[in-house]
Amino acid sequence: MKTNTVICTLFILLPFISYASIKKTKSSDVLQPVSFNEVILEDNFWLPRLQIQKEVLVPFALEKVRPAMDNLRKTGNYLNGVKDELPFPHRFVASDLYKVMEGAAYLLTLEKDSALEHTMDSIIDLIGNAQEEDGYLYEAHTTGVSASHEHWGGAGMGDKPYSWVVHSHELYNMGHMYEGAVAYYLATGKDKWLKIAEKNARHINHVFFEGDPKYNNGNPVNQAPGHQEIELALVKLYRTTGDSLYLKMAKKFIDIRGVTYQPEGEGVMAPSYAQQHLPVREQTKAVGHAVRATYLYAGMADVLAQTGDKSLQPALDSIWNNIVDTRMHIT
Repeated sequence: MKTNTVICTLFILLPFISYASIKKTKSSDVLQPVSFNEVILEDNFWLPRLQIQKEVLVPFALEKVRPAMDNLRKTGNYLNGVKDELPFPHRFVASDLYKVMEGAAYLLTLEKDSALEHTMDSIIDLIGNAQEEDGYLYEAHTTGVSASHEHWGGAGMGDKPYSWVVHSHELYNMGHMYEGAVAYYLATGKDKWLKIAEKNARHINHVFFEGDPKYNNGNPVNQAPGHQEIELALVKLYRTTGDSLYLKMAKKFIDIRGVTYQPEGEGVMAPSYAQQHLPVREQTKAVGHAVRATYLYAGMADVLAQTGDKSLQPALDSIWNNIVDTRMHIT
């Protein structure tokens, strides 16, 4: 419980990193974050700790997320007709792997490490092999193991792709995948994972905002994810590639939250749980799931900074004051 409290407290800071580590470009008034690969630490406090992370924590963490790697391998084998066990159904185990890989990418800026890069490249191959031809990537639905769970929308996943967006974590996982791909590209210049991420992002844009016969009876899903994350990740993808499609997608997901879909119920199905109780521009307080909320606020801040959409400013200012004045405390 203490660990969860610390993690949630740290997540409260996420939206404000968008403002705290920014610079103005010479060519425009658009605010840009200072990329991690542009920062060099030479101190005696943080640098040794980063070295310890690289030498001890990353190998430990990669071992802990091996089940997620196994799921990717099994999914790739399934797609390629190779006999193997099916992956175990889980909504977000893949995101844990992507987060560890993102952290490893940050640490690759400390010094060249061919062994760690080889490990990362091997995992990236697993990710690519598990991705369907149209860009979809979600092991439980690709292999059909989610359909065996009848309770709560297929164990919270739905019985088919994008049928339970409110809790499936399909877009949440991909957001973390984008962030990892961007970080690895910035750290190494290798773009294989970045291309996998872009393929998925174009797929999601097609399915959610244009319509694809393979999904949702061909109608655009047009629903914001129950667990935010993809919004801020799409902005990172835009900043790295320069493709404005991803920025437009981030804005669309923010614009439709609380507009095109509102859950009905209590607890995890309460409208406020995933900040779907009101359109984001009408929200004034931080409510619901703390991690989901702060991912949303970070995405809103990023979209405001990149597009100049000042209609988001009043809500962000009000939510900031609400958090700082009434929802922060020392434990």
